[in-house]
Amino acid sequence: MASLKLKSNIDILNDCDQITPDQRYYKFKVSGFENSFGTLLEEVANKFEWGDEWKVDHEANTVTLIASDLAERNKIIHETLARECEKDTFKLLRKWSGELFPVYGPKKELVMSIEKVAAPLFGIITYGVQMLAYQDNADGPSIWIARRAKTKRTFPGMLDSTVGGSLPTGEQPFECLVRESEEEASIQPEFTRNNAVACGTVNYLCFTDERYGGEIGCVSPELQFVYEMKVPNDLIPTPGDNEAEEFKLMTVPELKDALSKGEFTPANGCIILDFFIRHGFLTFENEPHYVEIASRLHRILDLQTA
Repeated sequence: MASLKLKSNIDILNDCDQITPDQRYYKFKVSGFENSFGTLLEEVANKFEWGDEWKVDHEANTVTLIASDLAERNKIIHETLARECEKDTFKLLRKWSGELFPVYGPKKELVMSIEKVAAPLFGIITYGVQMLAYQDNADGPSIWIARRAKTKRTFPGMLDSTVGGSLPTGEQPFECLVRESEEEASIQPEFTRNNAVACGTVNYLCFTDERYGGEIGCVSPELQFVYEMKVPNDLIPTPGDNEAEEFKLMTVPELKDALSKGEFTPANGCIILDFFIRHGFLTFENEPHYVEIASRLHRILDLQTA
């Protein structure tokens, strides 16, 4: 039997933050705004049945939604996607969820909301929250790690942060974290409010593959609001919904071993690396790619963000 090839830290980062393939893309634009909001594969752009509310420029490689206000933009994007869903144009739309993702403008204003599973088709930035709850023991921290339910659409059975979730339209990151902590890990809202600490963001650019269960190669930029929370030894997270199968308390050596074996989802591999850097377990002295990893965990995304 062939031995398992262990992943280095740069391998873990490369699995999440990826290099853009050399192919043709279309920028997703909205009338009235200067910056682009997303990036479509040429193949995806050509499959859509664009109505009169859209302007497609094949020379400038742009797809522009023509609308005057939020309500009109939401109506057009919904009707366009619903039409393609009915025609079964895209595999990704077969998993239609009814959950809406926000698209923000330069002043943090809501520009539109888009069906969650359709986000990669337009290549918009999606937002999420991730938290690591840890015990601070004499021999170093131990982190509560969730194992994803085997019924999850993406990355079933893999390891996750303690609590994480997508940020839907209408919810602020910290409120999303408080809600997810109670729903996923049965952690009381008051405890999370009093103890969770914001630690910035982790940003990366990836592309859909067979693990996403849909079109391959769609642009998927993500921004995760990162939190950590020191917990007492008698606080034991327990699954509160169908998102997590179990929670395991893992030491730093155990986390490093799981990372090297590829047991974490790509995004949460990066969340663990970010924790290691903050707490001094990953340094310039012990990691040959330290500067690259530390920089790319906070990639500047070439799109309009909140």
